[in-house]
Amino acid sequence: MDKIMNEYLVKIEKYLKSMSSSERLDIVKEVKSVMLELQNNGLSSEQIMERLGNPKELAKAYLGEAISKNSTFSWHKLGAVFAFCSSFAGISGMILLPFISTLSIAFMIGGIITPIGGIIKFAGYLMGYDIAGITIEMGAFTPSPIQFLPISIVIGVLMFWLGKVLWKLTIRYIRAISPKKKTL
Repeated sequence: MDKIMNEYLVKIEKYLKSMSSSERLDIVKEVKSVMLELQNNGLSSEQIMERLGNPKELAKAYLGEAISKNSTFSWHKLGAVFAFCSSFAGISGMILLPFISTLSIAFMIGGIITPIGGIIKFAGYLMGYDIAGITIEMGAFTPSPIQFLPISIVIGVLMFWLGKVLWKLTIRYIRAISPKKKTL
C-alpha cells in the first residue's frame, strides 16, 4: 500500500472516531482489504480512491449504517448519534437530531422515575408519612396518595413510550439522511 491509500485509511478512521475501537478497526480492515484486492486486480491508487469516493462520505455511510442497524437504545449509540449529526448531518441534523435524541432520553428516564415517585409516595402513606415533595397537580384536582400510585404508573408508561417513539424517529431520520454504503 502506498502513501495515498494509507492517508485515506487514516481519514476513514478519523471520521469514525465516535465508534467503538473494535467497530472502527473492522471497518478500516474491510476498506484496506478492498483496496488491496483492487490493487491486485491492477488498479492504480488513484483509480482505487476514485472508486471508493470521498473518505468522509464513506465514513458517513458506515456510521449511519452502524447507528441504524437496530433501533435499541444504548449510551454508546447516543454518542454516535451526536457524532453523526455534528460531523455529517448538516444544519438540520445539528439541530433536529440532538433535540429529538436528548428528548427521547429525558422521556425514558422520566418514565422510569415517575412510577418510582408514586411507589415512594404510596409507601410513605402506608407508613404514616406525607411526602410533600412528590406530587401531581391537575388543575384543582390533587390526587390522594392512593390515587397517586396508579396515576404515576400511567404517566410513567406514557413518558417511556414517548421516549421510545422519539428514539425510533431519531434512527429513522439517520437512515433517511445517511448515504447508502457503496458495495466495496
